[in-house]
Order: sequence, then C-alpha cells, then structure tokens
Amino acid sequence: MDLVGPTAPGALAHVQDLFDRIAAEAAEVDATGVRRSTIDELAALGLLGTALEPALQRELGERLAMADASTWFCWVQHQSPLRVLAGDAAGLRDPVPSALRDAYLDDLATGRALGATAFAHVRRPGPPDPSARRTPSGWVFDGSLDWVTSWDIADVVMVMAQGEGDDAGALVCTFLPAGRSGTTMPGVEPGEPLRLLAMSATHTRPVRLTGVEVPDEACVVIDREAWLRADARTTASATPAAFGVARGAIAELAGVAEQRRDTAMSDLAHDLADRCRRIRAAAYAGADADAPIEECRRLRAESLDMVMAAATSVITARAGAAMQAGCSAERRLREAAFLQVQAQTAATRAAAIELQLSRAR
Repeated sequence: MDLVGPTAPGALAHVQDLFDRIAAEAAEVDATGVRRSTIDELAALGLLGTALEPALQRELGERLAMADASTWFCWVQHQSPLRVLAGDAAGLRDPVPSALRDAYLDDLATGRALGATAFAHVRRPGPPDPSARRTPSGWVFDGSLDWVTSWDIADVVMVMAQGEGDDAGALVCTFLPAGRSGTTMPGVEPGEPLRLLAMSATHTRPVRLTGVEVPDEACVVIDREAWLRADARTTASATPAAFGVARGAIAELAGVAEQRRDTAMSDLAHDLADRCRRIRAAAYAGADADAPIEECRRLRAESLDMVMAAATSVITARAGAAMQAGCSAERRLREAAFLQVQAQTAATRAAAIELQLSRAR
C-alpha cells in the first residue's frame, strides 16, 4: 500500500503493470544487473527519451526508484547527454555540431539508444582528471573516469572533461561508443565492473582514456563557470529517487504492520508518510520557484535523513528476516545509503552534516 501516494492523482497509472514487474524482479536485478530489455520497454512507452512535463517526470523517477533504484539510476543517466545534444545545457559556447546531433539526438530522444554520462569529476577541486587538450582540429582526452554507470547496456557515453592551459575555463563534452555498441575506440579502456555497497547492478565501470583523439565536429564546448553555477542549483535540490525509495520502504512497513496487527508500527508508517509528503511538497515547490539555494539544500538533507529513517524502520520491523541478503528491506537500506552520496557536492555534504550535527546536540 502506497501511503505516500503520487505527486499527481492517477499519474502513470497506465504503466502500473510495468512498475509492478520491475519491483518483482528487483532482487534478481540487484544480483545480476539492470536489464536492457526493461529500459527498452520504458522507451517503447515514451518514458526514456525527451522528458515529460516536470510533475510527471518527477513521479516517473519516484516510481522507478520505488520499484528498483538500480533501474532508476540507469534511466536517469540518459537525460544529461540528451540535454546537451538538444542544446539545453547551461553555458554552451557554440551551437551543437550538426554531425553530432545527426549521429545521436534522434535515437536518444526516442529511446532507441541508451545514453550514459561521466561528469561528476568536474566538480572536484584540484588538477582536472580527465582533461582535454586542444589540437588544431579537435581535442585529445586523457585521464580516468572512476564511475561510468550503464556501460554494459548503454550505446553511447557522454564524457565531460576540463580543458588544459588556456582552455581551463572550458568543459569539453564528447560522445564515445559504450559497451553495448560493440565498437572499440582506440584509447578507451573499460575496467572490470565495480563491486559497490549498493547499485552494483548498474553496470558501473571505471574507464581509462589514453590519447583519445576527437574532432571538433564530435565535441560540445561549455563554459565551465556557467555550468558549475547551474549544476550547483541542480544538485541542491532533493532527488525524486529519495522520495521513491522512501515510498517503497513505507509501503513495506505498512504491509508488515497490517500483517502483524501492530498499531505502533502502523502509526510509524503513517507518520513517515506524512513526513515524506511534507518534505516532498516543500522541495519540489522550492525547486520550481528558484528558492534560496540554502533552503533547497536544507530540504535535500531532510529528504536524505527521511529516506534513511524509512529504510531503517523496515529493518527494525522485519527483525531477523531483514538480515537475509537479497531481501527488499536490505536492498532499500543500501539504496538509501547510496542516495546519501549520489550527486553530492561539498555544499550538499555540509548541509547533511549540519542536519546530523543539530540532531546529535
């Protein structure tokens, strides 16, 4: 029973069967990996390519994370390369080259191709890694990508790297064949899949770039400062996945309470649902109204605290059964832990620590 409920009544009811199936297969997917066939089903329903209107897009993100956060994470990666190709990225210095748009945009927008992305490294302080070096006709990429999600099931990955020397103010995006493409590009060396506390099912690998030469017509150049300003606003906002994982955990808690006829447990489920709805409404309203960024970060921290509380409550309610690897309670707790660091910046980390500090005092 979904005590939290959707962001809009009746939203996405026509694909309930798919959400139910994703949820039923989540334990197996957690052990064996996200299935490209599931991503293709989402694409066939118009739920992978060009984003829906904001309320529906958020609900879609919540429902996918509620069913299986690993599938959600592969799904959400697709949006960044699509926005760049569509010319919607902040700080674009020039129009997207027509050759690049022709090669990928239509397939990504319709979901015929799945995109991955690698850009979290550009938020880190210190020397850029990877970096892009200017040549007379293009760019040469060198360095390590620590975390490339969806590699095995994606057709293309968008790599973003900071320029070197006089180009340090630029972020250079290029699109490289990913694992499912069957194409090997010189200088691109994927490592073994990462063994992670959570989300190992997302086909995440490190990738080494060594002298990868890319012509100008295959690159998009973005102003670094403009992009970082926009990214700071994006990462300040609560992610729909936090509300989705919480919805799944609260629903499970309510089910256990009903099964055991435990009124205290039922009261906890309803209190958590009220808390989730309150934080969600404030977070989405703040994001839509461009609320002060400090307020958005505070609400993000509250959402992350809330999802951990919801996931932990199910562990308590399930008792010893929750210790079995592969059970839904165990998986959701790991998913909630992953969300604590996903898209984390120094500023969002500080907001989360400040919330915990205030609770500890």
